[in-house]
Amino acid sequence: MSDSGSVMVPAEKVPVLCEVDLLVCGGGPAGVCAAVAAARAGARVLLVERHGFFGGMTTAGGVTIWHSLYSTDGETQVIGGLVQELVERLERRGAARNSRSDGRGYFVVDTEYAKLVFDELVRDAGVVPLLHAWAAGVVMDGPRVAAVLMQSKSGRQAVRARVVVDATGDGDVAALAGAPFEKGDAQGLMQPPGLCFRIGGVDRRRANEEGFKTGAVMRALNRPMDYNGQEYPCFLWTTESLFRDDELLVAGARVTEVDATDVWSFTRAEMEGRQQMEWVLKRLREEVPGFEKAYLAGLPAQIGIRETRRILGEHLLQEQELLEGVRFPDAIAQGTYPVDIHNPRGRGIVFKHLDGRWREVLPDGSRREGTWTPDGQVQKTPCYQVPYGVLVPRKVENLLVAGRCISATHEAHGAIRVMVNCMQFGQAAGAAAALCVREGYAPRELPAPLLRRLLLEQGCCFLGEG
Repeated sequence: MSDSGSVMVPAEKVPVLCEVDLLVCGGGPAGVCAAVAAARAGARVLLVERHGFFGGMTTAGGVTIWHSLYSTDGETQVIGGLVQELVERLERRGAARNSRSDGRGYFVVDTEYAKLVFDELVRDAGVVPLLHAWAAGVVMDGPRVAAVLMQSKSGRQAVRARVVVDATGDGDVAALAGAPFEKGDAQGLMQPPGLCFRIGGVDRRRANEEGFKTGAVMRALNRPMDYNGQEYPCFLWTTESLFRDDELLVAGARVTEVDATDVWSFTRAEMEGRQQMEWVLKRLREEVPGFEKAYLAGLPAQIGIRETRRILGEHLLQEQELLEGVRFPDAIAQGTYPVDIHNPRGRGIVFKHLDGRWREVLPDGSRREGTWTPDGQVQKTPCYQVPYGVLVPRKVENLLVAGRCISATHEAHGAIRVMVNCMQFGQAAGAAAALCVREGYAPRELPAPLLRRLLLEQGCCFLGEG
């Protein structure tokens, strides 16, 4: 639609909903961990989420994979804290399963039980929850966020907080507050969003033996989609259900050239994702053994967003810092997930692993492999670290960011964007905010040893400490 000009909005007196120590905007994995970490450290916390449940990409996006908590060699636990606690709460309900018998692989989690577990964590910590509400504006006092304007069924209301954590994923509050940010690669193209969906009625034995192993899935999908003539832009991978033998979680729809901070583009992504999903399901039923009786069992509340704004902070995390395992004196998180860049224009994925391996999945499904190290040798990097400075936006004084919108280059973002990393960023941001309130520091002045001490007390892991 064309631009229809503008309207004048009269001055408005907005009622104050509440005043708190910490306001966390966004109740995904990062936001929940920020709120809980701060509340456990004594802060009064309001957690605001636009959906009717917490959990973000796990629950709203239907993503069932949480990556390993162990080093690349599987010998050392490098992620603990609230990530581990969430896993344990899910396991007690039979709602998480590890890919390895020793518990050192990745986890498959049930997205519906996850809603209950996130609720439980928030309640137990004494966090004040506010669902079906979202940040719609800010009131600035110089470089400080004086209030955040919330929009909900109750109208527009303001929240005053001593510190704000932006865990919206898209860096909405930081952008509204004037913090600088980047989006996408050198051409401004962002990693494409993907749609996960559940299908039932699958003969998993036949699907594994006759469908996937024989290449029938690739042959069925490696063609133009009949509803728009475009080449199918995705690769299909599946995860087995924890509770049903005939059900699979399918990541099999991807929408290219999307900017999810633009509402028109976001709308196109949602509807195109569902249309693409239906085409995929039809192809599977008609051409792939084991899927003849498959049916749609569930769609998520929204498409899964990989990349939008990256808020520029006191430290801009670089790809090489991750790949080379640089150790930071102010490290607040550790991880092993590789640099993973999805082609924004079609099929294709590039991976760079911490051991020096490089591999690319080409549009036809074939692979190229090599090493990214200058001497072509493999290396033994147990994990990478992420410093506190990536959580501290430039130009804004009482704001921290957490989740996939932290300060990182496009390439580094390809590694840090997964949920087990985002949860750690959230826990660190919440702990930092509580310390700032208690000790009187501005976020960018907070001493790293003080924050590290609290994170260790909360069960976080750092190489050589604890």
